[in-house]
Amino acid sequence: MPVNLQLPRTKLLSTCVKVIDTFDPKKTTVDAYIQDSEVLKDKSIGEIELKFIHQVFYGCIRYQKFLKLFVTSFQYKCPTAAVRSEQTLYMILSYMLFFRLEELGVAEYRQFVSCGYGTATALLAMLQYSLDVAELERWVKVEWCKVYDVRYVEEEIMAKLQGFAAELKPVVEEVEFKATGTVKASDSTVLPAREKRRTSPKPFNITAPKPRLIPEPEAISREVKALPVPAHLHNTSLADVEEQKKKRLEEEKQRVAAKYGEEHVPKLASAARRDGAEGEELARKVEAERMAECTFKPRLGKYVPPTEEAVVRQNVAAVLREDALLKQKQAKEYELLKRYEQDLHDGSEFHRWQEKMKEKDHLDEEKRVHTRIVEMQLARESAIEAREFQEKKNNILAEHQRGEFQVEMDQKKIELENDLVDKQKLVKQTQAERENARLAEEREAKNRADRAEQIRREKEAEAERKRREDEQEMERRKDLIKQIRALEKVPVARFKQFDAAEQPCQGLLEEMSHAELWERLKIVQSQNAQELEEKRERQIGKKLDKQNEIHEKAETLAKIRDRARDESRTRHDAIKSKKQEQEEAQQRYKDECIEEVAMKIQKKKMQKREEELRLRKELKEISMKRQFLAANAEMVEAKKHGEQHAGLDREAQCRQANTLTNQRRQNEIKGKEMMLRSANRQSSADGYKAMQEATNDRLRRAHAANTALKQDILFANQTARNSQKTLERDLRDELGHSSSKYSGGPLRIPRSA
Repeated sequence: MPVNLQLPRTKLLSTCVKVIDTFDPKKTTVDAYIQDSEVLKDKSIGEIELKFIHQVFYGCIRYQKFLKLFVTSFQYKCPTAAVRSEQTLYMILSYMLFFRLEELGVAEYRQFVSCGYGTATALLAMLQYSLDVAELERWVKVEWCKVYDVRYVEEEIMAKLQGFAAELKPVVEEVEFKATGTVKASDSTVLPAREKRRTSPKPFNITAPKPRLIPEPEAISREVKALPVPAHLHNTSLADVEEQKKKRLEEEKQRVAAKYGEEHVPKLASAARRDGAEGEELARKVEAERMAECTFKPRLGKYVPPTEEAVVRQNVAAVLREDALLKQKQAKEYELLKRYEQDLHDGSEFHRWQEKMKEKDHLDEEKRVHTRIVEMQLARESAIEAREFQEKKNNILAEHQRGEFQVEMDQKKIELENDLVDKQKLVKQTQAERENARLAEEREAKNRADRAEQIRREKEAEAERKRREDEQEMERRKDLIKQIRALEKVPVARFKQFDAAEQPCQGLLEEMSHAELWERLKIVQSQNAQELEEKRERQIGKKLDKQNEIHEKAETLAKIRDRARDESRTRHDAIKSKKQEQEEAQQRYKDECIEEVAMKIQKKKMQKREEELRLRKELKEISMKRQFLAANAEMVEAKKHGEQHAGLDREAQCRQANTLTNQRRQNEIKGKEMMLRSANRQSSADGYKAMQEATNDRLRRAHAANTALKQDILFANQTARNSQKTLERDLRDELGHSSSKYSGGPLRIPRSA
């Protein structure tokens, strides 16, 4: 049955989550953290709750790998239901479900699941996932078996949990009802909910109308009456009908010939149709005209210069901006003149030389680019041939690498099989040594339980003494509060009359009365109004001076603008003529490059043609030699057979020698591999034994140091407690009470019933 606790289960679970989240194994140990944790120093945590938190914390740290694998697989399987911020809660609930359900009981576990701490849909998905053997085997069993023994996972964890499946079914249904509002049966069908009584509508009790009488249908006569045969049918024969048809045909032919005679034939323009070549030329011209607009250099119309100058209205900002630019230009000119006056020369000659060198560099760069284009066109064919040769070479290398890779894969497979055998032996050895750790854990747990019971009795005694002292202190405080409240209820009269002509007398310099302050305020306001009027007049004068200055600047700028326009036109004409000369020079150089490329290509074609003629000549000579040799075919055939037999004998001898050599090498390699494998196996076994000895030695030294540290801490605590008790006893004997209400140690809470 559920245990009565001082804390609600939601707060108990949240405390466990905080303890696990704030633990850092790199900074402290498990036992030291439990003693120094700030979360566990809460006075509202009782003895039972503290013991529960300790056991949950120890268990989650002990089975940390197991629980993390389960929670991670659950999040991957149910990503929509699982909440990542509740990972620690899932770890705690899964620890109680897999390892402590038999001790805790299904009823108590139901209280923790249904307390409302955590998302209902996530808890439902976790319970369903943990009770489904097929899903556990699919998602997480393989990973568990890498850490724990297979038999332990199947018998001690999964099989034991399935034994509680029937008792956990109501818990799952309750959580499912909270999460979805419905409960599914074992066959995945929704159980029928209790139907609510609804109001069923009924028709009014109205007199039903009488049905109308349908008249009887009229009878329709189906008798067919045929008309008599016409009399003229007996007066016409088949010969007369054929004669009439021929006559109508001749009349129709004459009518059509008269309608479509030669004089009525229309004279169409397609009779003088052009040939195909001319039509293609016209289509090409039309297409060229249509595509002329789709280029990046569209045809521009003839430029018509404006007859009148545009009038641009200048504002103050434009005038000031243009005046600032003019001042900057004048400052630069002044600097140039000043430098010329000091140095007796300027940089105009250097600038002309610089521009000339830039133009020369530009022409050299263009020549280099055109030369590079020619070289690239000539190197294209060489690159194609090189690429084909490289492809063949790459194919041969790839085939060789595939063979080497296959040999390496076979060798790797053999090594993996040997490693698997060694690991299986190690697993069997580890399983045999696991029982010793379990016995040691049981002895340690019994010793800890005895120490915990002794500490609990001491804490109960300390808590009782502290409770009595707190009650006395509370009574004393209540008396003081009552006295203070009684003093505050006594009324005190505090008031003072106000005089506008009297000074406040607060001890400040230049104090004034209320009336004096009003007079001083009026004087200051009149002074501010007079100063404001004078400032307004000064601003108006400055504004008029600024307007006159801007007008003068605008007139000066207009004159400078006209002069700059004339200079710009002259400069543009010079640049245009110079650009035209440069374009003509570039076109001449481009034509020269094209002629050079054409000559080189023609020369290369001539060389290829000569090579082709030479090859044909050689082939022709070879064919003629073959014709001469064909005359003595029998002798050539006999000689050929003799050479073939000799070649076969040489090939057999070489093959036999190569086979013997390869076999000898394989035997040597196999012997070396066996020696290396045995040496590696021996070194691995020696290393493992050395590692075991070092680990055992380190564990023994760590246990000894831990025991010594605990004894020192226990001795220090007992010494401090005894000295504190002795001091309190002396103070109580001397003064009747201790020196401080907090000197009795931490607050102790009695164990709940």
